[in-house]
Amino acid sequence: MAQQPSIDGQRWLETDGSPFLLSPVSLLPSWTGYNGDYDLVIEMTDSGHSEPYAVPERNVVILGDEPLPVTIIESRSLIVQWVHANSEEEMRKHASEVDLDAIAWREGPVLESDGDLALMDAATPGDEVAREDLFVFAPGSGRFRLDSAEVPLAPHCAAKLHRLVALTD
Repeated sequence: MAQQPSIDGQRWLETDGSPFLLSPVSLLPSWTGYNGDYDLVIEMTDSGHSEPYAVPERNVVILGDEPLPVTIIESRSLIVQWVHANSEEEMRKHASEVDLDAIAWREGPVLESDGDLALMDAATPGDEVAREDLFVFAPGSGRFRLDSAEVPLAPHCAAKLHRLVALTD
C-alpha cells in the first residue's frame, strides 16, 4: 500500500461509532473487523478499557472506546482526537503548537512497526478498508509506545493526544 501524502491535520477520519485501530500496514489483511476481531475490541471495552490498549495476541492497538474524530500530525508523531473546538483550523493550529514536553503523558501499549502504520475504524476488516477511510504514515521500523493524554489546547479547545515514542532495547 503506497504511503499517502503527509496528513498533518489536513483531513479527519470518523467512524460509525467504533474506536480506531492502529496497526502495521502489513497486518491489515489479517484484521477481520466485524467478522471476528471486533469481538475482542468489544470484550476489552466492556472490561473497562477506555484508554488505548493492545489487543491480546495481536500487534495492534485500539485508541480506547470513544469514536472521536481523528487526524495525524505526522511531523510531531502525534495522533489527535477531537474532543471539542470551534473549527478544524483551531484544532489543527493548537495541536501543532502545544508543548508536548509539558504534558503529563500516560504510558500506553507497545506496538512493533515494520515501517508503515495504518489508522482506521476497528470494525472494518483490513482487506475491505477503502483508501479514503484510513491514514497511512511512516514512523519507521522498530518498537513504539503509544502514550496518551487528554488536554486543553486553548479556551474552548481540547483533544485526546497520542504520541508514538520510539523505544530502544
